[in-house]
Amino acid sequence: MDAEFREYRPGTDAEAVRELLNGVFASAQVSPEGWARWTAADFTAPVALVGGKPVGAIPLFRRRYRVAPGAEVVAWVENRVGVAEPLRDQGLGSGMQACAKRFLQGRGDILLVYRGAERSKGYRFYEKNGLCDVSYPVAVTLEPSGDGAPGTRWLGEEEFFAQAPLWHEVFTACYVRFGGYPVRDPDYLGAIIGSVTWREAMRQEFSYCVAEEDGRPVGYLVLGFRKGAFQVMELAVLGGEAERAVRLLRAARGRGAPVRCYVTHGSPLAAAVRRLGLRLPPREQGAMMLMVHVLDIASTGKRVWRDVPSLRDVAVRVWTPEREGVIHAPAAPERSLTLEMKEPTLARVLMRRLDVARAVAEEQITLCGDEPGDLEALADALAPCPWVYHPIDYL
Repeated sequence: MDAEFREYRPGTDAEAVRELLNGVFASAQVSPEGWARWTAADFTAPVALVGGKPVGAIPLFRRRYRVAPGAEVVAWVENRVGVAEPLRDQGLGSGMQACAKRFLQGRGDILLVYRGAERSKGYRFYEKNGLCDVSYPVAVTLEPSGDGAPGTRWLGEEEFFAQAPLWHEVFTACYVRFGGYPVRDPDYLGAIIGSVTWREAMRQEFSYCVAEEDGRPVGYLVLGFRKGAFQVMELAVLGGEAERAVRLLRAARGRGAPVRCYVTHGSPLAAAVRRLGLRLPPREQGAMMLMVHVLDIASTGKRVWRDVPSLRDVAVRVWTPEREGVIHAPAAPERSLTLEMKEPTLARVLMRRLDVARAVAEEQITLCGDEPGDLEALADALAPCPWVYHPIDYL
């Protein structure tokens, strides 16, 4: 098959690509007006063409992602992979992935995708194309309950968003030590809830609950409803206190339908779920995977590196069987050292998801050119950070 791969051209591709994706994803239709709004900024896509006609596309959205406190990267988030049905399983998806990696050079640090079904063909497609798991939010289902949730109340949308700066403060305080989510500002929540993704494509309904103490808000819950079930889209409480989160979850359970929430180990939601007497289920039961491909080793390394005095004059390289790069580049290095690893390990190191000292002890990473004290310094410079996942972040 003679296929052409190139970057999306809004002036000529918009309607053909929109119709293609609507045909592939019948349950997530986007209107011409919605498409224009969805793709107006920070958007691109690799497009596959056969005979000059688009037969495949992967929408990509540019976002700043928080990897760890003080460490942010530019991510291109893959929304979906759409290929016309008669042409599937012929390499068009992989061709588009390779195309995107080429034209995004110098325009971003990572590719990121939210994925589920770890044993599925779709998951293996991303894995084959160099995206690697960096986080595993597991799905917990809370059954309906009439226990009541004193100290909580439901707000209308207008009243809830009138306090958007307060909810931003609560979110920031709750997740101050975490990474794994888009960088926030006070307008973020309103913008994403009003986005084409949730209002048009997914046709999600939202409700809003607040936890209060002495008349003062101490937490909030954004609850989504679709296809007969609720989902915790975002929950944040001051201090990350589990008991406050428990009250909000009890309020959600009182709505009369099952409630799904995605939980990462060590998060406020994980503690709240345990207090409700539930265990975290295995990954095979509906877990999500956050998958990453590092587009630019040097720029990503520069963004996530923590300053450590003993390494200020040391050039630090990484090497994999596929490529290599410098993640710490002093102006006048006195010496250099290299971390050698496989691509999945590289993704976890640069996303601050791996304990470097332990990985060296386990030979997931080998060092070359290191001196006494370097390993401990590297483990500090690339210290691992816990991640959390909020379903509202999906685009």
